[in-house]
Amino acid sequence: MEFLSKAGVDYPDVWMHNSKHSAFAFSLLRAAGVGKLMYDYSDPTKPEKMWGDLFKAVLESEQPNVLISSEEFMRIGQFPRAREALQKILENRPEGIKVKAVAYLREPGAHLHSWYNQLIKMRFRVADINRAVNGDIEEIHYNYERALGPWIEMLGAENVSIRPYVKDPANPAALHEDFVEYLGTNLPPDLLKIEKDPNPRMDDRVVELVRLMQNMELGKNTINAVRKQALDYIDMQDRQIVRRGEGMTEARVRARQGLEWLETQSGSHINTEAFMQNLPQPASQQQVDQDLMLGFVFSEFLHLRQRINRSNFSALEKRIEELEQKLK
Repeated sequence: MEFLSKAGVDYPDVWMHNSKHSAFAFSLLRAAGVGKLMYDYSDPTKPEKMWGDLFKAVLESEQPNVLISSEEFMRIGQFPRAREALQKILENRPEGIKVKAVAYLREPGAHLHSWYNQLIKMRFRVADINRAVNGDIEEIHYNYERALGPWIEMLGAENVSIRPYVKDPANPAALHEDFVEYLGTNLPPDLLKIEKDPNPRMDDRVVELVRLMQNMELGKNTINAVRKQALDYIDMQDRQIVRRGEGMTEARVRARQGLEWLETQSGSHINTEAFMQNLPQPASQQQVDQDLMLGFVFSEFLHLRQRINRSNFSALEKRIEELEQKLK
């Protein structure tokens, strides 16, 4: 983080793990009695001690600014006891330490589905998404007032910067550039190239299949094998697309153009106005994905049936009989 230091920003080692400072949030959640989604966190250190270590590091830092980061800070708003504990800690912080917060948000629908995907990828047992929002998924994942309201109340609106989560395929570093710009510096050219995503998203088209298998408590190897087969099947179907384009949207435009042309033909007795009410309609993406999964399951069933039909049960029965005779 040399470039941050040059910009006057210290990213401290204090209570840092895997380049994140989640322990500061987990200590508050643990003290508040939270047991879910703690990822085996069991450190008994009190949050007051942990945050005290942070304040000490801030006062001793050679830089004018100290940065800590973790997605887990978002969860403080879910639990009133955690929020109250943090508020007391901040109220009693050493004089001269000013605290600001930066939050990056996706659209609520996009974030909700992303978190649902992540829960399944982490092998948590989860209900379908319509029911998961009743408890499996915390409210802070779709109600940003609950997630950020406590931070604004604790720090003041002027000290909380809420920014859009930028994901630009043409510029994979867009999010990083925005953040370091907020910090008052620029991303060095050698860091503009983003390496492979260390936490790639599971293909949404197999999420429900994986969720159901996990809820059935199938073995990890079985789940991984079926998931791979499903992804291979989907890849095969994707390769059958003749050409990329606007699909049904383009078809609707061309169908309309065809009907407009038909209106100009003297030999046509078609009620084109009525025909216009029934242009090609795109199937919902959900329906497309469901049909794709149905095709995969059906193909697996046929493959299994073919293997059974190829099996020589007569020879197997004869072999069993021979073994039974030898055991007598």
